[in-house]
Amino acid sequence: MLKTQYDKESKLWKGRNTLPLYNPKVSLAQVVLKSCLTFGPKIAQISDDSGIQLSYDEIRMKTIRAAQNLQKRGFNSKQVVGILAKNSCHLAPIVFASLAIGSAVSSLDPSFGKIELLHMLKLIKPALIFCDVEAYDLIKECLVELKNDAQIFTFGGTNGDSAEVADLFEETHHEADFVPVEVDGENEIAAIVCSSGTTGLPKGVCLSHAALLDGWITRLEAFAFNDVLFAFTSLYWITGWMMLVAGTIHGATRIITKESYQPELYLRIIEKYKVTIGLSSSHHLALLLKSDLLSRTNLSSLKIHLVGGANCSYNVQREINAKLPNGKIWAGYGLSEAAGPMTTDVGATGSVGQLLSSFSIKIIDEHGNRCGVGENGEICFKTNYKFLGYYGSATEGTQDKDGFFLTGDIGHFDGNGHLFVVDRKKDMIKYCDFQISPSQIETYLIELPDLNAVCVIGIPDKVAGTDLPAAFIVRNKDTNMTEIDIHNLIADHFADHCKLRGGVYFVDSLPMTPSGKILRRKVMELATKVKQ
Repeated sequence: MLKTQYDKESKLWKGRNTLPLYNPKVSLAQVVLKSCLTFGPKIAQISDDSGIQLSYDEIRMKTIRAAQNLQKRGFNSKQVVGILAKNSCHLAPIVFASLAIGSAVSSLDPSFGKIELLHMLKLIKPALIFCDVEAYDLIKECLVELKNDAQIFTFGGTNGDSAEVADLFEETHHEADFVPVEVDGENEIAAIVCSSGTTGLPKGVCLSHAALLDGWITRLEAFAFNDVLFAFTSLYWITGWMMLVAGTIHGATRIITKESYQPELYLRIIEKYKVTIGLSSSHHLALLLKSDLLSRTNLSSLKIHLVGGANCSYNVQREINAKLPNGKIWAGYGLSEAAGPMTTDVGATGSVGQLLSSFSIKIIDEHGNRCGVGENGEICFKTNYKFLGYYGSATEGTQDKDGFFLTGDIGHFDGNGHLFVVDRKKDMIKYCDFQISPSQIETYLIELPDLNAVCVIGIPDKVAGTDLPAAFIVRNKDTNMTEIDIHNLIADHFADHCKLRGGVYFVDSLPMTPSGKILRRKVMELATKVKQ
């Protein structure tokens, strides 16, 4: 049972003490290959798209062959391997093989446009890239522009000068001799995971082998041998890594698809494969509640539904929990720099829960002073293994002199050790002398059955010298809700300074990341056009 410990003298919160299960110097690939050997013929992965199943034995052999064939082609350790691919059947062994030869794996978003892709490729300077064949032309164009001659391997066929991923699974006849390249697991990069990029271009978050193993093995005790896991999230997200690596290490069966999130598809897959652990964003969970199929789907297999990415409404959690005869929502809070979740709540208290092990957190005010129970401030954390920084980017200002990472999130702990996240520091709207939390307004509005998506931002008013709260909203097709209705609802439920003085704007869609996070910087660009 999770229980946050609080020291009144130091004003420091800690998770329960646990010892790491692995030597911090070990390679993630060593652990994965050992697990594959242990679970052998058990089904590790099923593709809902193609029906292809891979056992742990098959993933292990494909991993070893791909690693050996990459080494034959001259790819060595200490290089960066770029991966821009959806969840296809051969993605897992390619990721594991890249780690096994001592490379750092940089996972990029399959939906990246040229601007984002150029930005990230310039930062990571990959020696080789694995991508879906459909993405080849864009990647090649970017590499030419950057004068990078990285070899491209493609999933699902070939294009141009690409080599097919399947070629790397050819027999080498000395598979039994393979040993993963030794690494300093505590200080060498295993994964370069992109930050969310919701307020600017993404950064490459560098995570060590030790940090990843400590995060998914010691902290998150949800996965087990008989579990069936499913999430739409790709490896671009830390949650994608969590499902892949934690699932493999624990011997679970993962269901994968290249399709994007749709509530009906999510429900169909849960019922068809008897999924026991699902994962989605807060926004996707709200959409799930509005699906007519929800009440007709057998969800008896689902024991845990992990949810994160943004504040998840207590009412949404409560209503979904009522639909789960044998399961519960686990709302969590974490970020890529923490290598995954830092808290989880299994009781739907309205908070993001109690601290997981390995973490210490302090809350500080704008002057750097530590806050006590119930006092809002910036959430700062420290974990067992140091944060390795942002690849190719400056990291100044991300940590304080005591080694705490400054998250930029505003929140507080209550007297029972539950953490409440109020909002992003950068997202807070400053209207006159008031601080307005966009997420509080969004959480209220998204629960309305007439609305599918909401983003509240502050529009600068040069005359007044302040920000005016504005809402961009996607309505259901069959609703008659008007701008006046929205204005009146906010005026009736919130303080006067929260009124939507910047306007209410109905749009067909909001720009989102594949995991369901709204791209606020894109909404700000939209707001600029609307106000012109």
